[in-house]
Amino acid sequence: MREANKKLRYIGITLLILIGFFIILPYIFMGPPTSLFSVYNGDGTSHIVTIEIIDSNNKSIFENTYKLSPQEKITESKGLWLLFNMSLPLNKDNYIIKTTLNNNVSKETSMSLNPWTTLFISIIDSSTFIDASQV
Repeated sequence: MREANKKLRYIGITLLILIGFFIILPYIFMGPPTSLFSVYNGDGTSHIVTIEIIDSNNKSIFENTYKLSPQEKITESKGLWLLFNMSLPLNKDNYIIKTTLNNNVSKETSMSLNPWTTLFISIIDSSTFIDASQV
């Protein structure tokens, strides 16, 4: 019985070290995670933009609609569950980022996201542009 407890304790300690190595250690070297995205309206008119992020299982993980005044910028942070999923070492999923401008003009792009990737969505001349930056 003592041997079984000793083995379980060693397994537990090993798992904690692995979790620390693969999940916590990158945060120490890379710093805190960046925001999920920022949306900037570079037009002289107000726009309504809907942003949806879909995972590799075709499941919507984020969807929200924003009304932006001219020259307004909105930033959205990553939720804890999304950060956890992006931090997993074997997670190499591509996400689909879909923007809909004024309920009729849509743009879609696919890219890999991690805790240090930020999406930049710009509205210029009644069109949306999606770009990403990674620390």
